[in-house]
Amino acid sequence: ASVQEYAGTQQVTVVPTISSDRDLFGNASGLVTADWSGNGLTSGKGAYQVNDRTVVALNTATPLYRDLKTGDTGGDVLALNNELNLLGYWRATSDGWKQLMADNGNTSDGSLSLADTLWIPEHEVAVDEWNATAGSMVTGGTAIGKIPGSLTKLTIKNGTASAQDRTLTIFGITGTLLANTTEITDAGFLQQVEANDSYQSVDVESKKAGLDATLALSERMRVLRVPAGAVFGINGSTGCIVPTSNNHGNTPVKVSIVGGELGVSLVQANSEDIASISNVEIGSGLNNLTCE
Repeated sequence: ASVQEYAGTQQVTVVPTISSDRDLFGNASGLVTADWSGNGLTSGKGAYQVNDRTVVALNTATPLYRDLKTGDTGGDVLALNNELNLLGYWRATSDGWKQLMADNGNTSDGSLSLADTLWIPEHEVAVDEWNATAGSMVTGGTAIGKIPGSLTKLTIKNGTASAQDRTLTIFGITGTLLANTTEITDAGFLQQVEANDSYQSVDVESKKAGLDATLALSERMRVLRVPAGAVFGINGSTGCIVPTSNNHGNTPVKVSIVGGELGVSLVQANSEDIASISNVEIGSGLNNLTCE
């Protein structure tokens, strides 16, 4: 038996979960006189102009559905106030909205006209099939574009959960796979993967089949390397070994099985200093011992 550092590195296949495309619905009617959607939409910034008035993209927790004025209350008002604060407009809601309108070239008395807004589901979004191009006519309440589906989850194909946190590396980007799970839903990590050129170059069918990735323990652990035949009484990820050095007295020691290679098991002893174990018993005689 010998002690070694173990990183648990393995090649895995991850399957992405991608949300469906979503329609964007405009609220303004008229002639589109400017269009800034080419590089995507950002909350608080102009998306396009209708009749020379800017329509501002807005990512509120509750989509806006009505005109608002001073004194109005409700979930949409709270959502607007929170988004204004996130965008740096630290004032009363009406004053913050008035300043946001001014920064986008619109005049406003502090009341909100729904036609001046375009709700988006994230702070920044890309768009497909955009219809609000300069010179086109748009009608409020109709779809003017689509948001392509986004990456919402990466799942280890046929994966087994671990009691330790692990790191997942895909296209050179590393994220944390939390203990006792086989999927990553961390939005920041997924956004980095989605923005990667290599990920974008993979066709949809290949993504559905799975992508190559590397999985490893977040922190290396010291393990005991023993012949596979030395582990008996296996129940899930636990079992027993029998150290044969004098100070152990041939008493079975319970272990956790953390990995393996051809003919070898990598274990951690639950109640023993693994560095003190230099030899272990193997053979059919182990079947007569009790592992507790």
